[in-house]
Amino acid sequence: MFFISMIIALICLICSICININWIYDISCYLSYFLAIYLVTFIAIIPGFHYIFNFFSLLLHKKDKKKSYNKKEEDVTILLPVYNAKKSIEETLDSIKKQKYCGNIYVKIIDDGSTDGTLELLKSMDLDSNITLIETKHQGKANALNQGLKTVCTDYTITIDSDTVLHPLAVRNIMHQLVNSNKKTAATAGCLFVKNAKKSFMAKVQEWDYTLGIFGVKLMQGNYHSTLVAQGAFSAYKTKMLKEISGWQHCVGEDIVVTWQLLSKGYETNFAKNAIAYTVVPEKYKELGKQRKRWARGMIEAFKKNKILTSKKMSLKSKFLACFNVFFPFIDLALLIFVPLSLIFLAFGNPLLLSWISLLVIPFGLLLCLLIEIKRKNMLKEIDCKLEKRSCLAFIVYILVYAFILAPYCLMGYISELINLKKKW
Repeated sequence: MFFISMIIALICLICSICININWIYDISCYLSYFLAIYLVTFIAIIPGFHYIFNFFSLLLHKKDKKKSYNKKEEDVTILLPVYNAKKSIEETLDSIKKQKYCGNIYVKIIDDGSTDGTLELLKSMDLDSNITLIETKHQGKANALNQGLKTVCTDYTITIDSDTVLHPLAVRNIMHQLVNSNKKTAATAGCLFVKNAKKSFMAKVQEWDYTLGIFGVKLMQGNYHSTLVAQGAFSAYKTKMLKEISGWQHCVGEDIVVTWQLLSKGYETNFAKNAIAYTVVPEKYKELGKQRKRWARGMIEAFKKNKILTSKKMSLKSKFLACFNVFFPFIDLALLIFVPLSLIFLAFGNPLLLSWISLLVIPFGLLLCLLIEIKRKNMLKEIDCKLEKRSCLAFIVYILVYAFILAPYCLMGYISELINLKKKW
């Protein structure tokens, strides 16, 4: 499946280059030849390759053959780092209590030096006997997770955020995926959807990002046992393998770094599409920008801390998927140049940049979105879960301008890490 999808994408890539040669020449009459090549490459050619590869990776994927499953529900420890989570922690703990899981669930709440009364609230609550409260000084999420990891005695560990709300079947489904995967599987990423979509229009736009963009990417990567981010908001790990790499590193993107560390060791990661949790997303543009800046910086950290190309144990599929991220900064910069230039040209009656060639990327993207949407709906039917209706206007914004409005913050994140600016927690 991987190589078939790659061959098809490469053939389309060659065709795309041939088709775009004249467009490059036309643009170079107004702009420099180098800039014309750069814009066409990272606005049309590379994104087109990515869409086609993802599309056929999902389309050609076949369900795993039936095999004997471990029906025993293993004991698991949930690590729950909290920092100033007074408003959300009770709902999170309530969702853990409602899990339909037969195995023992132990919960380690690690307070990372909260200052808003979170610790006092937790101490005043009548916590169940399976819940342990750990107090630490404020040193960041990675330190809190590591403090909790030291106390884990179960073979499996789950991490969730203090604003994560778990679907009643979330623990059962993510553990079923991890426990019944092959011995090389170290982690399973859960499926995150937006909890606070009604709060703002920006949250509604992110709802499409989580149900299409993030869900689709993880679905594709999981098919290749190479999910690149076992996100801290909801993921499961084999405890032994976590301790083997000494847990999480003290960095901005601790979840992507720990995932790439596991992949670099030759382990595999996958995705439990039916293990659903709901997370709070930023409700304002500026807050969203800060989050994506942090994510972008975390990606560069992952490259710096893991020698992807020289790793002898990392699988070819994992290397390809990880190395494709190298193009993201170039795509973001191209967007920032392309969109304003297109509008300027159009204002003077010249639709050169917004020609049919550049707009061809949109149909490919929509086709991929349709396939992802079908797979997501089929999954939701299997677990009898329904999501509320999403905004059509938010979808239009997501398709047309979402990547562009986030590009400046992503670029700031890449640059911040490359020049080693001070990190804040």
